[in-house]
Amino acid sequence: MSIELIGFITLAVGLLSLVFHTPFIVYSFVCSTLLGSAAAFVMESLGGTNISPSHLLLGFLTLKLLRGGTYLNASVQSLKFGRAGFWLMLTVFYAVLSAYVMPRIFQGQTDIFPVRTVTGTEGSAVTFPLQPAMSNLTQSVYLVGDLVCFFILSGYAATEHGRKILGTAALACVIFNLIMAALDLLTFFTNTTELLSFIRNANYTMMSDKEIAGFKRIVGSFVEASSFGSVTLGYFTFTFKLWLLGINTRKMLTLSLLSFVALIFSTSTTAYVGLAGLLGWLYFETMLGLISRSMTRQGLLFVVAAPLMLLVVALGISLNEGASHYVQDLLDTLVFNKMSTASGVERSMWNSQALQNVLDTAGFGVGNGSLRASSFPISVLASLGIIGTLLFTLFFASVLFSNSKSGMHSPINVAYRRAAKSVCIAWLITAAVSGALTDLGLPFFVFAALCSAPPLPSRVSEYQVAAQMPVLRSA
Repeated sequence: MSIELIGFITLAVGLLSLVFHTPFIVYSFVCSTLLGSAAAFVMESLGGTNISPSHLLLGFLTLKLLRGGTYLNASVQSLKFGRAGFWLMLTVFYAVLSAYVMPRIFQGQTDIFPVRTVTGTEGSAVTFPLQPAMSNLTQSVYLVGDLVCFFILSGYAATEHGRKILGTAALACVIFNLIMAALDLLTFFTNTTELLSFIRNANYTMMSDKEIAGFKRIVGSFVEASSFGSVTLGYFTFTFKLWLLGINTRKMLTLSLLSFVALIFSTSTTAYVGLAGLLGWLYFETMLGLISRSMTRQGLLFVVAAPLMLLVVALGISLNEGASHYVQDLLDTLVFNKMSTASGVERSMWNSQALQNVLDTAGFGVGNGSLRASSFPISVLASLGIIGTLLFTLFFASVLFSNSKSGMHSPINVAYRRAAKSVCIAWLITAAVSGALTDLGLPFFVFAALCSAPPLPSRVSEYQVAAQMPVLRSA
């Protein structure tokens, strides 16, 4: 095992969190989930597996929040039958079991596209007979981490104070993500990309210097533009939804516009498709507010102005021949002809083979971590089978249909929960477009905990709350 520079920094932050008040570790952990290209530790004995800063800080977060039992009871409540935590716990248990059992039961009976490219092969469009692999262990560990994250933060988000801290931590992430996008562009155009090498040290293929249609593809603190675009879509959704709800409108509009620009310049097909689907959903949801007479002025402006702006932009582009050709070429490259490219063909092969794996295993799946696909639902079905897919579906239903207002008194906290639910929808859309594995990542479960944690009377005394460090202004 080797420890990297970012690992020493992460350890220092974690140790400081044991001394500082709780919000320090919450902010640190949530923001660390943006370091998608960083490895705090590299486990050579496990095939070069990366331990990310966020997973390392998850351990400190768990220790901090469970110490003293302040939030433990609320966390346990999230695992009650019928609640989201209960279904997630069953899903993870079944996934871990499948990771060990299924590759052995069906060994050699079906071919899979492995999670990791086998050394010595060119590209990743090569199938291999199913057999137990290190990825069965690592992917299962990631899912266990997701469960721990949801469990811990569900208890924290059950209090008014915890919800406020998580909401403002998400806003801090929006700002941090924009800063990293700016640094990515600055270091690229000044030929100083090596300055970011300490957070681009994971054992992944880095694609931070790619250009398309004359644009530098923004990757921020991630490995590739697709990852950056997908995450940025989520944080755009968070701030835009808060603006629609009338929360600190100037700040939210500014942050959402900046995130929107960063998303567009990521030139990510996944982000573009996700953005189209997400805006359609938000427009429909806002229209429902008109029917129920609960629409804000910002919502009314969105309903009226969005179609007009879309029409004006479309007319402006169509009337300018140069702009029309450029946009058409860009859309052909990124969207319409995407599936005819080598990458598109390869991803189609992943999905086709994953569906074949479902048939070959009679619907039981090949086990968590055995394969990669190019769509989250297909990956879940092929990996966890029908049973695991049903359990995961019940978890998502519990999250998305949770009551955002039940037991709530603070309007800002209601808004945070509703915005968090929209973020989960945005990330499910992008995962459905290009998600390769069953792990949605820690950020998804942070927001899932925020929007679905059953609100309880705060178990933190007024003295403890007053002692917490200041948070970002949120209203």
